[in-house]
Amino acid sequence: MTITGKDLYGSLTFGFYNLRENMHTINTINVFPVADGDTGSNISHTLKSILSNTDGSGSVSDISNNFARTALIGARGNSGMIIAQFFHGFSLIANEFEELTLKTLVAATREAVAAAYRAVETPMEGTILTVMRSWADQLSRFEGSDIPISIQLRRALRAARKAEKETTNQMELLRRAGVVDAGAKAFVSILEGVDQYLLNPARVFSETNLLVHAASSTSEPAHAHENSRYRYCTEALLRIPQGRQQQVRDAVTDLGDSLVLGSYQDQMRVHLHTDEPALMFERLGLLSHIEEQKVDDMFMQQLAVTNRNSDTVIVTDSSADIPQQVVDELRIYRIPQIIQIGESSYFDRITISSPLLLNILDSNAQKVSSSMPSIGEIQRHFEFLAQHYKHIVVLSVSSKLSGTYNAYQLAAKALQDKGADISIIDTKLNASAQGLVAQEAARSVARGVKGEALSQSIRETAERTTIMVSVQSLKMMVGGGRIPKKLGSLLLKLNLKPVVGLSKEGGGAILGLRLSRTGSIAALVGRFMKVYRKQGIQAYGLSYIGDASLAISVAQIVEQKTGMKPLFVEQASPVIALHAGKGSISLSYIAK
Repeated sequence: MTITGKDLYGSLTFGFYNLRENMHTINTINVFPVADGDTGSNISHTLKSILSNTDGSGSVSDISNNFARTALIGARGNSGMIIAQFFHGFSLIANEFEELTLKTLVAATREAVAAAYRAVETPMEGTILTVMRSWADQLSRFEGSDIPISIQLRRALRAARKAEKETTNQMELLRRAGVVDAGAKAFVSILEGVDQYLLNPARVFSETNLLVHAASSTSEPAHAHENSRYRYCTEALLRIPQGRQQQVRDAVTDLGDSLVLGSYQDQMRVHLHTDEPALMFERLGLLSHIEEQKVDDMFMQQLAVTNRNSDTVIVTDSSADIPQQVVDELRIYRIPQIIQIGESSYFDRITISSPLLLNILDSNAQKVSSSMPSIGEIQRHFEFLAQHYKHIVVLSVSSKLSGTYNAYQLAAKALQDKGADISIIDTKLNASAQGLVAQEAARSVARGVKGEALSQSIRETAERTTIMVSVQSLKMMVGGGRIPKKLGSLLLKLNLKPVVGLSKEGGGAILGLRLSRTGSIAALVGRFMKVYRKQGIQAYGLSYIGDASLAISVAQIVEQKTGMKPLFVEQASPVIALHAGKGSISLSYIAK
């Protein structure tokens, strides 16, 4: 018996669907390297990427090379990266053959395991790596015999199952939790699917026949989750010149842990847990072209899995100004918008900071623009939240300023059709005003408000919320379409200093004009005080772009006049900085 290209494809197809059947269980026992409940999902996503981009035709050489290439592109998470490098190592041997004998299969699996170990900066036993090695070692024990390959693979599967069970006692974290390693269980699930294929390789496989949905369950794992040393799980798909792989490794090693590196020809994927994703991507951008980025906030994921304040979650986009401490305390889930620099896309606030963006704008070296998150990226966030919350309430940046609101609606539809409770509210606000409303909404959730009462409260709060912005220049707002071009061009020629805000419908509006920046700031405070004396202010906050000193001074003036402290004085997001420009200050308030 030999292994053909069709056998490779069929085996992985069955492996994928068997993994899907066990995905929920695997996610719930996920405690290493961080308890973020997504190991099963990440490996499933990686295999799905492979199968979606492979038609199953061709030789072992063709199929194995395609597996390696598409696995690297679609790899997700620490475990997905290891799987991708496993396929890369397999292809280094398999790409020389039309079909595989037991001898060449053993050689390919040995190299696959070696590549998986090489991918991890600090390999640990009691993980998916241990099970991979045990499986390959058993397969190689009788490589010179005439026992059919299917029998040898079944024996190797038994060895993998045994190794999986032993992972509980190989790592203290797993022993305390009383579980096996999630990655190890996922790999065994794939092997069990391979075994199903070998039992009946003539069976027709198709998504219609094989698709099995993970059983829906709201139960949580009984074990206690561990916190990661770092906050963000980051991934980058790079295109790099030959010889720079070591430079990439050196550039990011000091920024975190759980470093996994994979490569295929001139592409490279980097996985790292870090607290400094913006610095990581800044360094990578100097060495390579960044083709794809992925960042998950593991801290927020852990809170969603194990420590929710409520069964309702408030979601907003990164343009909302909210202090990180408040985001964490109130469990506000932020979805980043996109900053496009040249050909590379960055996640607003996460993989690019406002100071870095301002430096890029000052250099005028590359074209910079902003965009809404992709529908697929939003869906990924919604799918995760829907697993852990009964109600998802999304507070969108004004639909008059961005297509984000429509993207939320499109992304939510498939889940809503399946019964997910996702409400999407157009706040008709942005920046510090949007942040005020999001904070107030999250506090209402913490008090137990939910359902239609919550939605109504949010809409009423948004209607009482105003943003006023003093800008150095209207150039960015005019160029980005936030201010009508004809009017904006005239004001630019006159060099007037406007106070800018939003209309009731959420579009850009000029609230007043002054001859100097000092006059513009005075107008900002004057308008605020007029509302304070006439109606009263419930809460207020400020955001700034660039230097914080002027915003702090304005906050002090307002506090002296009213006795009220601001809820925050925050650096605005890069996507806001791009449109408002350096030196802008916003003062937002919720009227009583």
